[in-house]
Order: sequence, then C-alpha cells, then structure tokens
Amino acid sequence: MKKTVYFATDYYDRKVIQRIIEKYNLPPLEAARRFLTSQTHELLEDAECGLLCFPERAVFDMWEAEQITGDPRESAYIRGE
Repeated sequence: MKKTVYFATDYYDRKVIQRIIEKYNLPPLEAARRFLTSQTHELLEDAECGLLCFPERAVFDMWEAEQITGDPRESAYIRGE
C-alpha cells in the first residue's frame, strides 16, 4: 500500500467528520474516532485506491454504507448508481 500524504487526507477528515457530527449529532471526538478507525478511512489513506478523486460527499456515503452493511464498497458511488 502506498500511503496518501497526510495533508490530502486532512481535507477529507475535516469535511467527513463534520458531516457525521451534523447528521448523527455525535460529539466531535466520537465522530472523529468512528471515521478515523473505519475501513473507509483505510481506503482513503491508500493512494492506490484513488479516493482522492471523489468528492467528500462520496467518501461520507462510503462511510455510511460501511456503518450499515459493514462494507464501504456498498456505497452508491462505488456501485455506480
């Protein structure tokens, strides 16, 4: 795995965590913990996956799909719907 540089993931971290806070009314530290320890974030950190080409709403959708199904690849953005 080739790691994505931190400043590239930092943008997504801030944006997706903010969406989690707003939608699920979670405390900031809990929202951060849930996103930063997710499979979605693991994929985001892998430069070879190409997630940096996706808008933050797509990464958020992947995180939500992971929470529901256990697999971020179940996201509509990945499935092409």
